[in-house]
Amino acid sequence: MRENLNNKREELFAKASIFFTLVCLGGLLHFELSSIHSSYISGNTRLFIEGLIFTPAILFTAYSSVLYQICLVGYYKRKQLHVPASREVLNDIYRGNAPSLSVLVPSYKEERRIIWQTLVSVALAEYPQKNVVLLIDDPYHAKALEDMIKIEDTRLIPGELQALFDKPAARFNQELQDFQARQVENNIHYGIELNRISMLYEEIAGWVENLAEEFKGSEEFANLPHSERFFVERILLQPVASHRQTANELRAMLAEGDNIDQGFIERHYARIAGMFKVNFSSFERKKYANLSHEANKAMNLNAYIDVIGKSWKEVEIGGQLHLVQTSPEQADFTIPAADYVNTIDADSVMLSDYLIRMIEMMQRPENSRLAVIQSSVSSFPGSDKEIERIASAGIDVQFRTHQGYTYWNATFWVGANAMLRYIALQDIKETRIEEGHEVAIYIQDRTVIEDTESTIDLVEKGWKLYNYPERMSFSAMPPDFGSLLIQRRRWSNGGLIILPKLFKYIAKSPKNLNLLKEFSMRFNYLAATTIGTLISIMFITYPFSEVCSTIWLPLSAVPLLLLYARDLKNTGYKYSDLFGICSLNLMLFPVAIGGVTKQFQQMLTGKKIPFGRTPKITGRTAAPAIYCLIEVAIFVTCSSSLIYSLMQQNWSKAAFAMINTIFIAYALVRFIGVKETFQDMFAGVTTYWKSISYRAEIIPISAIRRKSGREAVAVRVSA
Repeated sequence: MRENLNNKREELFAKASIFFTLVCLGGLLHFELSSIHSSYISGNTRLFIEGLIFTPAILFTAYSSVLYQICLVGYYKRKQLHVPASREVLNDIYRGNAPSLSVLVPSYKEERRIIWQTLVSVALAEYPQKNVVLLIDDPYHAKALEDMIKIEDTRLIPGELQALFDKPAARFNQELQDFQARQVENNIHYGIELNRISMLYEEIAGWVENLAEEFKGSEEFANLPHSERFFVERILLQPVASHRQTANELRAMLAEGDNIDQGFIERHYARIAGMFKVNFSSFERKKYANLSHEANKAMNLNAYIDVIGKSWKEVEIGGQLHLVQTSPEQADFTIPAADYVNTIDADSVMLSDYLIRMIEMMQRPENSRLAVIQSSVSSFPGSDKEIERIASAGIDVQFRTHQGYTYWNATFWVGANAMLRYIALQDIKETRIEEGHEVAIYIQDRTVIEDTESTIDLVEKGWKLYNYPERMSFSAMPPDFGSLLIQRRRWSNGGLIILPKLFKYIAKSPKNLNLLKEFSMRFNYLAATTIGTLISIMFITYPFSEVCSTIWLPLSAVPLLLLYARDLKNTGYKYSDLFGICSLNLMLFPVAIGGVTKQFQQMLTGKKIPFGRTPKITGRTAAPAIYCLIEVAIFVTCSSSLIYSLMQQNWSKAAFAMINTIFIAYALVRFIGVKETFQDMFAGVTTYWKSISYRAEIIPISAIRRKSGREAVAVRVSA
């Protein structure tokens, strides 16, 4: 990632892009309105109707384009204003009792090594005291042997990590207690204490460095997967360097004879004592019959949030285990209270100063109504898989868009990681009956983009959300077409269902310019995918002719493409990766259609669409045959259109078809793989054929008579 940018200059580039886009749109709008007017005067009904349809469609596309550029202006303005809290300010949290914190890590059939990395990153994230809870959502009673082994192994991880961290935690906590004893005895020598603290920082650095060596094992660093290289470099070794730098600074202060007060010394001892102070545990909602078993991440989180700060007893009712609230004296266990709840996905990691910076921001008096603060997701850099690298590029650029949303007061909760104020969650709590039991809803699961709907719930209650303007959390991106398809289809589903909530919120809010800005951003976020997909389908299926035969149309897209290419470069990618992004978007177009279709299905039937978890498995996730078939069909269609347009000497359509042919061919070869495409198509067709080729026959066995006089039957499956 390129961090040392001239943000003022980049802001001017974004403003210039907006200016040229608006100039081109002005020319385009003049052409379209003139065409509509002339067709009306001449009585050309078809051209008149085409103009009335085409003009609003292209204006909505332009609206989304300009909003992206406006978000970039907001991002660069925030970068110029952002001054991260100093280490001394952060250390103030060690002055007294820090707010209580629970970090929740929802997990479903994750690989052991992935979970381990996430939990270690949380444990090493600096904070005086934290509870780290692995929310295991695998079936409680696994049936397959492989699943049984995996869940038993997963259950062991928190205990193993607790044993690993307990020893250094006890060691450094004893150092704090010894210092406090010296305070009571008035036996403090600042020079000796500074020297001792610097040695303790060196000791902490050595412990984490040894952990990095154990994690790598005998494997060469260069041979590790890119996500593990990042884990070693940024999660383990970066804090090592920071601790050694702190040790050097303390020794320099000692050598220069700086005046040090007792509070400074005490805060460093408290910080050192908190480095490894963590309580690991796990929770399995599916163990209890009276908790929600809905198959989605939101209800996994909701089940635990609802038990926070209460005492519980396990009671068997009707042969099933129930969790019943009781007094602390009668309880089997008590869940610690939490002022803040941080959620982080089990395939994500956080930097060492993530927790302390988020809570420092939340604790500021002016942020008392701040419900959610997050570092919108960034990807692990350095993947050698082209589809993962390009998908990561799109996500990393999107980080800037989310920063712009915050500048314009339109932040959306994006669920890979978030610091949540517990009382804000209580403010949006709802209940419903599920399988005869009342369950609590904090994070809505009505759609598959649950955090997006909860955003509107929070702002309706007067709460605010905030994107921290630095990259503090990183996640894995899908490494193949099959898993990327599941993720992006889910992301395309749900915006329209949430839209009425936005209208309700806007209708109740005081009308002013700030509300208009907020609504413009939020409406685009919720509606752009659906409306953009429908517009694209219309452009592809209907042969618009004269209404789009103007140079202003392609010119209006040029500023956006140039600015996006610059964003890619500024984010650490290449200008040429714009080609890969365009290919990826064309490849994912049928996936977006699938997600939008599911959305309309839910709106019509009223039935929730199942939450499609993104697979995180070793090996390749097969894609549904229908999507592979569609990708091939797009290539055939574009190629045929190119040949036909060349034969007709329609050069503009030929150019358009040629560009799309190149894009989809690149996607088939580099992103999906030609071999993999046909493998998945063949496997899907074979599976479907088998499913319809077998039937159950009821064959009477006349030779056998029951005493009851009924004829016995046998069931045989035959082709």
